[in-house]
Amino acid sequence: MKQELKIIGVNPIWITALLTGTFWAVCATGGDNVHWGYLGFELIFPFYLSVVVGEWCKTRTDPMFEVIAAQGKSLFHWIVRRFLLLFGLVSIFALVGMVGVMFLKANMSFGDLVIAFFPTAFFLASLCVLLSVTTRVQHIATMIMGVLWLFSIMSMSLLRFKIIQYFYPFSRYAEIQEPVWVINKGVLLAVGIVFWIYTYVIIKKRIWAK
Repeated sequence: MKQELKIIGVNPIWITALLTGTFWAVCATGGDNVHWGYLGFELIFPFYLSVVVGEWCKTRTDPMFEVIAAQGKSLFHWIVRRFLLLFGLVSIFALVGMVGVMFLKANMSFGDLVIAFFPTAFFLASLCVLLSVTTRVQHIATMIMGVLWLFSIMSMSLLRFKIIQYFYPFSRYAEIQEPVWVINKGVLLAVGIVFWIYTYVIIKKRIWAK
């Protein structure tokens, strides 16, 4: 972990701190017509986390990938370590951001914000890891995540179809009612686990080498 932290550097830390501070400032001055908690911690921070994973949790685009794949004890464990380091780092700032938003907007629940954040963040970040394993093109995983994020926001009108509500990644921001949003978060967690299983299969069978 210490070696991975040295490789990643301080950029993710200060950029995430800047994002958190900026969001606090916008939240403090933005009025009450927007649910800032869900906007920040279901839309913005999970997407940002996927960008962090795509840009700093490099897999096939890492210059040392071939060496690590050939000589490392476990390529999968290397990916998991780097993922956990970045996921944990951004999550700490997200939790601190939630506490700050609760002080700025007293009507928000810390538990609701945590539930809104973690399943969505895990789903998006896990998909980004899977994409980073399947391509060696720089920034392509981040680009795909950006397109998916924008498409999800622009397609909120499709929520009139009940089945889509169970898979929509931003269910709390879209004001999907209970118990559908609870099932939705469970589905996102389950799909994220499936992404990791598929990532393991790709690495175990070394599909990229074929």
